[in-house]
Amino acid sequence: MSTYSIQAKKYGEYDVAVCGGGTAGVAAAIAAARGGAKTILIERTFSVGGMLTIGEAGITKFTEHCRDVDKYKSEVLDRLAHDARRVQVAGGIPHEFALRLIGSGAGLGTHGETGSYVFSDHYLTQLTLFDMLEEAGVTLLLDSHVCGIRQEGEAIRSILIHNKEGFSEIDAAQIIDATGDADVAAMAGVPFRRGASEEDIAEGGSERVGQMQSFGTMYRVRGVDFERLFTYLRENPDRFVQHEFGVMSLDDVIASYRRGDMCVFRVRADIDGKRRPVQVYNLPARDEAILLGNWCGMPGDGLDAASLTRGQITCQRGPMRLTEALRAVPGMERLEILYVPDVGVRETRHIDGVYRLTGADVLSGRDFADSIGCGGHPIDIGPLPPELEHVDLNHWRFHIPFRIMVTKQTRNLLVTGRCVSATRLAFGALRPTVQCMVMGEAAGTAATLAVSCGCAAAEVDISRLRELLLQNGAIL
Repeated sequence: MSTYSIQAKKYGEYDVAVCGGGTAGVAAAIAAARGGAKTILIERTFSVGGMLTIGEAGITKFTEHCRDVDKYKSEVLDRLAHDARRVQVAGGIPHEFALRLIGSGAGLGTHGETGSYVFSDHYLTQLTLFDMLEEAGVTLLLDSHVCGIRQEGEAIRSILIHNKEGFSEIDAAQIIDATGDADVAAMAGVPFRRGASEEDIAEGGSERVGQMQSFGTMYRVRGVDFERLFTYLRENPDRFVQHEFGVMSLDDVIASYRRGDMCVFRVRADIDGKRRPVQVYNLPARDEAILLGNWCGMPGDGLDAASLTRGQITCQRGPMRLTEALRAVPGMERLEILYVPDVGVRETRHIDGVYRLTGADVLSGRDFADSIGCGGHPIDIGPLPPELEHVDLNHWRFHIPFRIMVTKQTRNLLVTGRCVSATRLAFGALRPTVQCMVMGEAAGTAATLAVSCGCAAAEVDISRLRELLLQNGAIL
């Protein structure tokens, strides 16, 4: 093994350093800076927002869930027009951010509010996040990779980054790992599970150790004639499939589209000799949509460069094949691809935190004394074990405990986003974008509290943390 000598210059000293500017990271940095902490956000790409922006995944999901389509419309979606807070599961920074998009016309909501999904113009979404970071006073450093840390005992004293200037060292009192893959936590020696563990198999969330959710990509098209497509679906009802998480009938979809609101549904198309469902999400531009379907994913390992390379190539080629097949569907004959994101990685590391959230915790809606937010997205890993499959999910939400972001080994490290301490079943409800932003805001707020009291992240006063989150509009 070769040994290399690295000389790093001092970049600066900060109260809070957030590593990773994706969905959770931007919320963490904004929350920390608003709380008065000198904050830096380090991102390896030239973009912030991750799956919200360059990933085209939309902002999912702001409302509690109902399996019954009529109940969901009348008791959840329609209530957004006059009693939104009653049925929403997320407030605070994610809600503020989404309302800015809806209010400017850059995003689609429901009755002017945040519903199941908010899909947006990713360029304007990017600018909105840049504005919010700047307004909060966050120092933003793009095109910078976190490649090492300096530890003293149980604390991380500095992080090592690399960019066009070479290597630089950033000192910080509190570190937030929002890399999505728990990269900083792994460097610090925090134990983790790589994909599924024996515990996940026992819980029914996996078939084998190491199993990970597949790579995927959602891509943007134009040229959709929605009215012609709706006519075709009315005349061929077997071609319409209700979206599992958006839960809208065809009549609801049409009414929402004509109102200028968000609608989500699936279309059965003839693909490889079979009728296969393709997900459709409308966008502010009336003939544009986000699509997800066959050939837009593959099994892979997001911690393996060769696997990621194969995934990127596959997920870039797949949308062309799918688009060609969809052109046979009335209303979609003129589809043109506008943008295909880089390969999306859904799952890699799950840290071993102070508490591990389980599928039973999520589906039962168990509340916690240290809850820092809620979620409403059902578990998207299946099939569920029989004892969990038939849980009543009408007016359902789950709670997110602070302890799943806290490590046992490192005093000044919080881990947020999709790599928190959870089983694969629980992870299948935690990883959507709204829930990642909720966790990010809580991590940023907690880090600021830790700086102000000079304590470890695990020693933050939970009652004070919850009080601050509620003051800032969060829903607990």
